[in-house]
This record gives sequence, structure tokens and C-alpha cells, in this order.
Amino acid sequence: MKKVIIFALGISVFFACQNKQKSDSQSVAESAAAFQPTSDKFPVMQADSQSVDLGVITEGDTIVHIYKFRNTGNMPLVLSNVNASCGCTTPSYSTTPVEPGEQGFIKVKFDSKGKEGKLSKTVTALANTNPAENTFSFKIEVLKKK
Repeated sequence: MKKVIIFALGISVFFACQNKQKSDSQSVAESAAAFQPTSDKFPVMQADSQSVDLGVITEGDTIVHIYKFRNTGNMPLVLSNVNASCGCTTPSYSTTPVEPGEQGFIKVKFDSKGKEGKLSKTVTALANTNPAENTFSFKIEVLKKK
């Protein structure tokens, strides 16, 4: 009798978990669909400046720059990922949807340890824009430590 009760409870828990997983995955799919651009509704990432010159620093110094952008489209802009061209540049970014007319950011931290000379680095932001890749860049000169 105990085995039958335990078995029945196990089956109940299993089906309860299955229903929860389905509703969670449906919610995620519905949320993702809400941010998919269409021909009449789409976000537009309008950057203040996509390319900057950060000047001259000494090897070992760290510098931070914030790229600001505005969503000039007519639906929320969602950044899904931001990648840097090398490990010396660490990006962070707006993680909540940027509503139309609102401003978002991409913050980059460049560590010049082990670097020297005139350098160019890029940061690629993936978003629900068309095209999905939005490229930002910076130039910097790193002087040898004396």
C-alpha cells in the first residue's frame, strides 16, 4: 500500500513539474516574440559616437569609456550580448530594454597591461536591430612604462 501511495505522489509531482516547465518556456517564447522587429515596428540604435580616440596612456593604466546611444525606433531595443575584439577590453551594457526615445549605454574598460603602441579595438553589440550587429571602436596610444 505504501508503494502505491509513493508511486502516485511521484507521478503527481512529475506531471506538476512538466506543466510548470511548459508554462515557463511558453512565457519565455512570448517575451522573446514581443521584442522581434517587424517591417513596421523596429528599434534603431543611434549612437552619439561609434568611434572615439581615447588619447595617450602609459602601459599598465586602465581607461573607461561609455558609448551612449538612443533608441530612435518605435519598439524596445534589447542588447543580447556585447563582445570585445580582445581580452584587454571588458564591456558591460544596458541589460533592460531601452524604450523608444530612451538612452542606453555600452561601457568599455581597457587594460593596457602588456600593450604598447597605437592600437585600435572594436566592440560588437548584438541587439534586436536590423542589422543585429552594431560596431563601436576606439583608438588609443599606449606609451612604454619608464
